[in-house]
Parts: sequence; C-alpha cells; structure tokens
Amino acid sequence: MQLPKLASLPSRLLAFVIATCLVVVVWISFQPNYFAYAAEIPVPAEVVQHSEFEAPIPPAPPDEPPIETRDALGEEGNGDSLYAPLFAYFDRSLVGRQEDDPKPSELNNNQMKSMEIAPNNTRTFTFKKSQLGQRSVLEEVLNARAPEETLNGKSDTDGHEEGEIVKRQAQSRLWISANTCRQPTPTVKLVTDPVPQLTLWVWTSTSSAPAVPSSSSRPVGNSTFNGGYANYTLATNENVYIAVTAPALTQGWAGSWSFEIAASTDQGYYHIYDNSTNFIYMVDTDSDSTLFITHNMTDFNDTAKVDKWIDEHKDDNMPFDIYAFPDDAWSPMMGLERSYCGLKTQFESSNDLSVTTSITTQFGQGLPKGMFNVQGLKTSMKYTGFLVLNGTSNMTIDNTTTNDGGRVFQSFQWQTKADDTCQVIFGLEECNTVAYAVPSSSAWKNNDTGLIAFYDGLATQYMSAFRTSLAQVACDTVGTAQYSLARNCSDCEVDYKSWLCSVLIPRCEDWTANATYLHPRNINTPFPNGTLPSVDGLPFFPSASFDGPDSDSTPAENATTGYDASLRTRVAYNQSRVPAIDATLAPGPYKELLPCENLCFDIVRSCPAQLGFACPNPPMRALSYGRRDTSGRELTCNYPGAVVDLTVGRSAAGALPARVRTVLWAAAAAAAWGLL
Repeated sequence: MQLPKLASLPSRLLAFVIATCLVVVVWISFQPNYFAYAAEIPVPAEVVQHSEFEAPIPPAPPDEPPIETRDALGEEGNGDSLYAPLFAYFDRSLVGRQEDDPKPSELNNNQMKSMEIAPNNTRTFTFKKSQLGQRSVLEEVLNARAPEETLNGKSDTDGHEEGEIVKRQAQSRLWISANTCRQPTPTVKLVTDPVPQLTLWVWTSTSSAPAVPSSSSRPVGNSTFNGGYANYTLATNENVYIAVTAPALTQGWAGSWSFEIAASTDQGYYHIYDNSTNFIYMVDTDSDSTLFITHNMTDFNDTAKVDKWIDEHKDDNMPFDIYAFPDDAWSPMMGLERSYCGLKTQFESSNDLSVTTSITTQFGQGLPKGMFNVQGLKTSMKYTGFLVLNGTSNMTIDNTTTNDGGRVFQSFQWQTKADDTCQVIFGLEECNTVAYAVPSSSAWKNNDTGLIAFYDGLATQYMSAFRTSLAQVACDTVGTAQYSLARNCSDCEVDYKSWLCSVLIPRCEDWTANATYLHPRNINTPFPNGTLPSVDGLPFFPSASFDGPDSDSTPAENATTGYDASLRTRVAYNQSRVPAIDATLAPGPYKELLPCENLCFDIVRSCPAQLGFACPNPPMRALSYGRRDTSGRELTCNYPGAVVDLTVGRSAAGALPARVRTVLWAAAAAAAWGLL
C-alpha cells in the first residue's frame, strides 16, 4: 500500500519542532550547575597509591617548629587564620612572631595553673566564654517585660538603646591574677639592677590583636608584675586570651621563672595582695627572737564557739603565717614581696629561722588572735616580715574573702636588740597579759621556762598577799555600806593586777636605745667587756620640773639633759625597780619603758582607802611612771596589751584598736605598796 504523501509545509514544520527539542535537551545537559556538585569519594589512606613522581615536602629543620596555621580569634574558627611561615631568607619581624607555646593552655574558673617560663619566651592561655556567667538580671527583666521592644531597640529615657544596654550588661566580669613563685637570681655580689619581672597580657576574641603580643601590636590590656604579683579585670562575653611574657635577662642575672595564674568569674582575684589592711603588730623583740600578734580572727566571743573555732584551726590549720628575711644587700624575697607562693618558697628554702605559731585568747575580750614567735634571729639585725593568709580558711577580712591563692599583707620592718640583757617572755599564768621583753642576762638566754617561772612566782606571791588584804574589806555588803558607789572590790582587783604586772615585770630595752622616755637602770653594772656605761646625756629631773598629772607636757619635755655624776649614787638609776631581779637574774645595764601613770591612778580610784594606795608626786613620779602619747604615734609607757605598729608608712605604737581591744586584768598586792 502506498503511503500518503505529506504536504511540503507540514513536513518542514514537523522537522523544525523535532530539531528545536533536541537543541533544548542538549543545552540543558551542558549547564555548568551540573558540574559544580562533583564530589570526591573518600578513600581509606591505606589504599591510596602515591605517584612515584610525587615530590615529598621537606621536613622542618631540627631547631625550628613546623609550619602551622592558627585561628587567632576563636576556637570555633570564626576569625581570620594567621599563617606563620618560616623562611630562612626573611627576617622574623617581617613575617610575624612564632608563638612560644603553640597550643594555649585552657584555664578553668577558680582553678590555678602552674607554669615554667624561660627568658624571652611566652606562655599563652585561653578562658572560654562558655565559662562566663549566665545572662544578667537586667537582661532577663527587660526581656520578660517587652522582648519585642528590646529586639527592636526601643530607646530609654536617657536616649540609650535598650537593646544596647542589655548587650552591655550581659557581659561578665573576669578577674585574672598571677604570682611569681621562682625567679632568676643574681650572679654578681653587688646587685644594682631591679629584679626582672614578667608581664601579663589580656585580650578577647573581638580584639584586633594578634595571637601573641608584640612590640608593634598590643592586646587590649597588660600588667607588669610588681613584686611578683599581677592582676587584671575585664568585662566581656567573648573568649579571653592571656599571655605571660618573660624578658630577656641582662648581664648579672641567670635562671628562669615559675608562676601561678588563675581566672575567676565569681570570687574576685584568686591571688590577693593587700596593701591597705594592717592586721599584725609586733609585741616586742630581743636579741634573737620577736613576738607578733594579729587582730581578732573572729567577731564572736561566745566561749563554746571560740573553743570550737580554735580546735578547728590549731596546729597545722592555723590560717596565718609569718615569713621573715634579713635586710641584706640581696635577699631572696626581693622581687617577690607581693607573691604568696614566692615568699613561701623562698622562706622555706633559704632561711634558717623558725616560727612557733599559736592561737591565744589572753589579750582582750576572749577573742582568738594569732601569735607568732620568730626565733633564730641575729643580734642587732634589721628584718623584713610578711603576714600571709592561706586560702584554705576562706576568711573574710574587710569584706574581702581570701581565695585559694592566699593573701599577702603589707610588709613591715623591725630590728632586734643589741645584747642579751632583755628577753621576750609570754604565757605566764598569773600575769597572763605579760608578753614583752623583760630584764634578763646571758645566763638565762636559753631558759625561757625558768625566766617565766621566776617572774610569775613573784607575781603570785604579791597577788596572794593582796587578796588577803582585800578580804578584810566589806565588799559584799549593801550599797549604802560599800566604800564606793562607783567602784567595787572586783574593780579594785582588776586594776591592781594590771598595775602589779606592769611594775613587777619591767619592760626592757637595751642600752643602745636612745628614746628620751626610756629610764636607765643598773648604770653602775659593767658591760661584758668590763666597761661602765657612760652617764653623759642621761636625764635628771630638778625639783618642780614636772607639772603633775594634769599637765599637757611630758616628762621628757620637762627634763634637762647633761652630765651629772650624782646619778651613779641614785637608787632610781643604779639598780632595778625590783631588788629580786638584780639578786637572781643579774642583768647588765638596760633601759626601762616605765609603766603608764594611769595604772597607778586607777588603783587609787578603784580600791578602798584603808589599803592606803597613793601615787608619788612630781618630780619623783617621772622616775617611776611614764605618760601615754595621746597621738598614738609612739609607745611611751608600758601597759597591758601594749604593742608596736611596724607597718610601712605608720610609726604608731600603742594598744590594739577597737577590734582587738585589751581588757585590763586584775592587778597587784597590798604587800607591794613599796613598788609605788
């Protein structure tokens, strides 16, 4: 059958349509998008066949670290990668500084990290933003009140964008602190250069600073160590980067550093240096030991609570320590004056001193105080001391809690006495407020127990006689029959004991002390070399030279000075106040810090008239009693609880302040009337 013939026009139209469709299909097939999604199928490394013509990458020289890439601005790779190439033909300053610690150490909240660092090196650390605090209270309040307005940036009454306030307030505060524990030491005898100190650098992931600080581009903040201590505070909601850099050592220094560093978001600085709180006083010193006492360590005086607190903190749990160093041309504590771990390390490794630590309640209001007896000191030597508080106690002082890194208080200086004529004693039973240097001799230097027994035995005899005399007074009678409506027999015994202990147990200073208020004793007794003390310049008091107890002038202001050979014949100068001291102890020449005259006035006011107490009149009173310095700058006479403030910048000496006030304990005996 013959196929029908198509017309010429329809045939050409059908061919055109078919050709057009083919062109469209071919065009679509060759679009670039289909080639952009080609993927490489992963192949296990063990089955990969390397070409024999592949050129291997040469290894790095043995003295250079490998080439590496580091993201400088965040652990999640959201910053610019900094490439640190090592080219032998280019100077390092042109291509960037290679990081000394390629992988920064991560710091955790309130956890200390200890590191070593060599000269001209850097250690880096990170503190991740995930450890920062949660949203601020202000942010939560604003979001709860009007979240849509906060997001839209509604302005407040001050013209600030509310959303901007939330963002700013949402930042958390970070406290960063560091202590140098060991440092380079001098290699020359005469040290003239200051101790080289480390530098602390801090920046955040939003800073434009490089990964490691350099001289040409610094991070957002830095702090040079001062006395082995550095700190820095910032508010942020970003990752924080920290670096500690060590300087190059100059000629005359050798060694490296070790340091501690910590960051905290909620407890303040991990390490604390306190330059404002005066928490310790020197009680007294002799030729080879010194006694110190702290302020009250608690604010409660309930006997049961105090006993429990002392039991928890005695022995090795004592929260305070004292570190002492001689003031030589070079001392190992130099450059570490503000570092807890530095002072502790140097004291334990370079000192032959010993410190006996105890807690006592004998010095006022029954509150516990720390007491330290530093022994092994050298005669007539100047020392620098540091009171430190360890972090295990978590004690709060002046509204600041000490964290685990410890706390270093302001340094203080003192000097030991020049001879063995004075000796520090404490811990007496009868006169339990006595804690100072008393007349002694070299024969008793190593016999503290015997010296304490001698003085306490004298006090016990006098107090026994006094209590017998006081028992003859009708103390427990009706008010109208008592000897006074303002005072009673208990007041009399307290004031008498305070007077007796201060008079019977003199406070001793060596002969070289030159304060005008000190009274010379035993001036006819030769020194160990056989020479007699000179009386040239010793004070004497002409008649009517002292204006009496109500005068504003002091004995020293009323005194005249000059050579007077008759002093050698006067009892007030050629022997001790108590004859038993010379008979038993045989001290050499010394000077006495006289008891305060108000102690004598107190027993006259408090005790019955029939006991016959009376204070000497001027000018003889100036030979027996001193007068307290009303300004509090000097310790001019002795009284129970008297201490010396040695804190730098303060020359005060006196009683413990209100928070460590002393209570005047009971005092002397009717048989001791002659001591007046």
